[in-house]
Amino acid sequence: MSITTVYCEGTSKRFGASVVFDECSLAIGPGTIYGLVGLNGAGKTTLIRVLLGLLKPSGGAVTVLGHVPWEHSETMYARVGVVLENDGFAGNLTIRQNLGIFAAAKGISWAGVEAYIREFWADTFVYGEVFGPSKKTKYFSRGQRMQCSLCRAFLGWPSVCFFDEPTVALDVEAYDHFCRLCRVARGRGAAMLISSHQLSAVEELCDSVGVLGNKKLRPLENGSAVCGGWSIIAGPNENYGAIIERITGSAPSHDGNAWHFTASAPKTMVPDIVEELVRAGCRIGEVSPDKNGLREKIRTHYEKA
Repeated sequence: MSITTVYCEGTSKRFGASVVFDECSLAIGPGTIYGLVGLNGAGKTTLIRVLLGLLKPSGGAVTVLGHVPWEHSETMYARVGVVLENDGFAGNLTIRQNLGIFAAAKGISWAGVEAYIREFWADTFVYGEVFGPSKKTKYFSRGQRMQCSLCRAFLGWPSVCFFDEPTVALDVEAYDHFCRLCRVARGRGAAMLISSHQLSAVEELCDSVGVLGNKKLRPLENGSAVCGGWSIIAGPNENYGAIIERITGSAPSHDGNAWHFTASAPKTMVPDIVEELVRAGCRIGEVSPDKNGLREKIRTHYEKA
């Protein structure tokens, strides 16, 4: 097992007689984004706190970057980026001062912080606060504080990131910027866990998805929409369905307007499907990921549970 992996096996957490989750298993490899979804109160935040060592599990094995989290290794925390519901900023300090404190704790020079801000936060609110007149963070709006939290989380490009509702209060531009940073971090080999009720972010970013519910963590069947659900607007010709099935390995469905199918490797399968359909004389109106694909999979999951 790679040391740049988030791993838990048979993990449980109880508070007295109350069981939050039981026998949960999870592995997130380097360069992978894992989506954690579930109903309110399912235990998603508790699981993240266990992975961070803020809570000790009641049973099972947990390691992050090869470390046992509740042993509170400085080496581990120096390589972890975090966004939790409490941003942890000192309200009477500016974001420049706050970033300086966290950078020092991680062994990052201020010159390194400035280089990071210039390259990855130009044209953002954070850039102006770091290099221009800055106000105390207690006066920032909720969305501004979230941007600052994300800036701190990606600082130094950690090996592992844990995000609990990272898109809350972000405007359109800030959300797009967060998605770009996630892709940069993934390209640098980071393992990431994103817990969110904003399913569009999970669909757009995550390589695999797990549902926490009824005290169990289970993978979604066929993965999320990003690794599965697609639609092609085209006629109901049976030959078209046969082409899609041959390439994807599973039978598609047709609803009178579009073919719906699962593609485990969409970057290669979808272009191959389009090429084959056109060659077969198919007139394609549109190709797109299934809207609400992940939402429907989650509903189906709970119906079966």
